[in-house]
This record gives sequence, structure tokens and C-alpha cells, in this order.
Amino acid sequence: MLLELRIRNFAIIDEMSLSFSKGFNVITGETGAGKSILLNAVHLLAGGKAGEELIRSSEEEASVEAIFNISGNREVAEKVKERSGRTHLPGEDETCLVRRVISRSGRAKAFLNENLATLGTLSEVGEKLLSIYGQHEHQSLQRAETHLDILDEFGGLVRLRKEYQEHFERFLSLSGDIRRIRDENERGIKERELMTFQLREIEDSGIQAGEEEALKGERRMLTHGRKLIDFVNTSGEHLYEGEGSVVERIQTILRQGTEMAVIDPSLSEVVKGLEGASIQLEEVALGLRDYSKRIEVNPMRLEEVENRLEGINRLKRKYGSTVQEVLRFKRRLEEGLNSLTSGEEKLSHLEGILGSVREEMIALVKNLSWERKRVASGLQKAVEKELGSLGMKRTVFEIRFEETDFSPKGIDRVEFLLSPNVGEEVKPLGRIASGGELSRMMLAMKKILARVGGRQVLIFDEVDSGIGGAVAEVVGKTLEELSRHHQVICVTHLPQIACFADTHYAVKKEVKGKRTVTVVDRLEREAIVDEIARMLGGVKVTEKTRAHAKEMIQNTRK
Repeated sequence: MLLELRIRNFAIIDEMSLSFSKGFNVITGETGAGKSILLNAVHLLAGGKAGEELIRSSEEEASVEAIFNISGNREVAEKVKERSGRTHLPGEDETCLVRRVISRSGRAKAFLNENLATLGTLSEVGEKLLSIYGQHEHQSLQRAETHLDILDEFGGLVRLRKEYQEHFERFLSLSGDIRRIRDENERGIKERELMTFQLREIEDSGIQAGEEEALKGERRMLTHGRKLIDFVNTSGEHLYEGEGSVVERIQTILRQGTEMAVIDPSLSEVVKGLEGASIQLEEVALGLRDYSKRIEVNPMRLEEVENRLEGINRLKRKYGSTVQEVLRFKRRLEEGLNSLTSGEEKLSHLEGILGSVREEMIALVKNLSWERKRVASGLQKAVEKELGSLGMKRTVFEIRFEETDFSPKGIDRVEFLLSPNVGEEVKPLGRIASGGELSRMMLAMKKILARVGGRQVLIFDEVDSGIGGAVAEVVGKTLEELSRHHQVICVTHLPQIACFADTHYAVKKEVKGKRTVTVVDRLEREAIVDEIARMLGGVKVTEKTRAHAKEMIQNTRK
């Protein structure tokens, strides 16, 4: 139930606060007074689009907020709790605050129970709180694509359809994955052959990290082996082995120094240095001797090394500028081949899942189609009954089914057919129904769906389009009956409808200062009679029109 609506700086509304009652609320007023502005504001609370043109001139921002009582509406309470974190305002029992703020700077904001919310969230919650029927909404009945939605809502099949849709979307997703993997596998056949060849070539080479540097070092040794041997031999001869070698001379000096140190002890340090030098030189000489054993002059081995380096260079020319890059390329080949292999395994796995999902999807869609056909007869009877009460007696209403390919809504195409005149064959609504008939058709649907739907606030914007007289009175009675189970808010021009109201609001324009503003008054007793008399007789209200207005109101109370 909508408890209160507050609007500030919206269109020509300066500041307004309206409290709504249970039952049937009616909003009336002259054309252009601003009645529909109120409903435009409510549209914002349901996530509708907003532009800065809706902001009152000379103001920077506009706001619309509403307080709803959601007690007894478990579905709405759960949705509000899910989106805002709590089900009611602090200190309030089961109430929900929805607020929109729009500004010229473009920084629009939405709030749900004082928490920032997205428009998507507002739209989700708004669908549960409000059902808005605009004066042109009946035209949507002319579009056959809306008929299936109405049938599913009437039959309580929305949950079953959603379950099918989940399977359908998964089926499409899996099918897309399978097509992609198959395409990749087809493209991968030639790639696999090439990659396998390349990997085998690298693996057969046995190339290893650091091998190239080691081979180059060995090649240098083999190429310059003779020079190295000559160097070692010459150095050994001079240092240790030859007559008059460096070691021999140092030892001669060492003997003489030892004798001199007896004379002058200060030469002891020099002697020690000579002893160290002699030992070091002997070690160097021995090191050269060991090194000479490792030097190889082997033309055959040199040729082997050259060939191996040439093989490595060939791999580098094909797969990378360095050995490290060649080895990285090898790892990529291994990963690519593993991916192709896993792709085939994944394809087989997905095809198995797809089969199961397809079986479940087919079972669900067949059940959904069967349920639709089962509830269709109930909707047909309910619509014919409601249309009869709305002045369209003996109207024939039929629902035509046509099987289609799988779609998000199933395998059924549904179209509503109507014959408002006895003896005429049924035809699509768009080809036969007048504006007044479509209005009554939509009202009948609203009344029927209201019985099976949630406890929404039902809002009607000039539902009286295309009707008048006795039919208007029947429409008013129908709205009053609806209000026994739902809060109903209706904008109307017809006194035959307004006289059924439990609460009556009148909208008018006033000039305050130098600005036009919209004002809404809640009418009581005599003011209600005056407003309905105005609606009956125009600008001039006479005692006769007032008496007629009183009579109309009294008749609705019987």
C-alpha cells in the first residue's frame, strides 16, 4: 500500500505531500492541471527514465519519494531486504522508503530504505510494489508477443518458465562453447602436425640451457690447443724446470739471505718473503703441469663441436635468437599440444553435459506448453465473464496456439482473438477491437491478474479512454471491486468512475507570485459533490448538477 507521496521541484509542482488511503483513490481535475505529472513522478520510483526537463525551472534538482506499507507482502519484503539489507525503516513497522533525486548536473541518485540503490534495483522492487496502467497501455494488447506473458502470469507459470529459460540459456551457452572448440579443433589439425614436427625437432636435438656457451669454450680450447701447450711448456721451463729458472734463482737468493739474516736479524722478514715466493712459484709450476694434461689437440673432436654448434644455430634461426628462446618456444609447443588434447577431452565432456541439459530442457518446455494449454481455457472463461460485466456481453474470446522453434519463452506462440459481435468470427485484437474495447479488455485482464498476482498498488491513468455512459459506470464498479483486494489509484475524467472513490483528490493550477504551481487537495463531503458536479456539468455548477452528483455518490454506497 502506498502511504505517502512527496514531490519537490518536479515539473510545475513546487512542493507536495499526499497521503493515500486503502481502497479506491481517485484523482480528478481539469485537462492540463497536472494529474499525469503525479503518475510521471511515480514512474520514477519504479525505475523509469528521468531527464533534467522534469526539474522545475530555476531549480537545480528535483526529488520524489514514497513510503509503502509492505506488511503481509512477503515477496516484496524479501526483495527489499535482499536489496537494502532491512525490511523497514528504523522505528517503523514493515514500511519501505523509495526515493529518486535528479539534478541538472546529471548526478541522479536512487535510494531504497535510505541506502543508495541502482535503477535496476529500483525497477526490480518497483515491479513488486506497483502496477501502472497508462492511458495508452491497452495498445500493448495489440502486440501478440505480450499475450504469452499474460497467460503465464494468469496460470502461475512464471517460475516454471524461468526454470526452462535457465536451461535454455545454458543450452545456448554450451552449444556456443562446443562450436568454438570444434572450430578450434578443425583449425588445430594442421597446427598440430606442424607443432608436433617442431617439438620433435627440438626434443631430438637434445638442446640444453648453457650448452652453447660450454661448446664455444671447448671450441676455443681445441682451436688454440697448440698455442696453449707451447705457453705451458715455455712457462714451466722458465719458472721451474729449466737451468737458471726463476725458482732456482730465488732459492739461491734465499740461501744467501738466510746467511745475511744471521748477521742482521732485520733481514728475517725479507727471507720469509722469499720463502713464500718460492713456494707460490712452485705451486704455479705444478698448476701449469696439471693444466697441460687437460689440453687436447683433437681435430675430430673440434669437427664434432663445430657441427653441434651449427645444429644449435639452425634451431635458433627457426625458433628463437637464443637457446633460452628456443627452450621457451618448446614449452609453448608442449602447452599448445596439451591444450589441443584437453580441448578434445573438454569437447567430449561438454557434449555429454549438453545432452543432459537438452533432455531436461525438452522435458521442461513440453511441461510448460502443456500447462499453458491447460490454463488457457480458464483464462478464456475469466476474460469472457469480465468483459460481459464491462458491457461486452456475448463476446467471444479465444487463445490460439502455434508451435515455434525453441526460444527464451518456450515453443509456443500465443495470440488473443476476439469477436465482440455475435455471429462474427474471432480475429486478432489489433484488427478488430476499438479503443474502448481494448480499454475494457485491459481492465478485465488487470482484474483477473490481480486475483492471482501479488499485493501490488494498482495505478490507472485515464482508464476511461474511449468509454462513457453506462460502460463508464461498470468500469468504476470494477475498479471499486479491485480495490477490495488492492489499493487502487486512478486518474479519471469521468464522474461515473470518480463517484465510486473511497478517497478523492482534486488537482488544480494556481498562480503564486509570478509562477504557476500544481496543487492537490484531498476532498471531503461537499467538496466531493462539487467536484463531481463540475465533471458532470463543466465550469458552471448548478443545483441540478449537484443533486445529480449526490445521487450518483449515494447509489455507489448502496
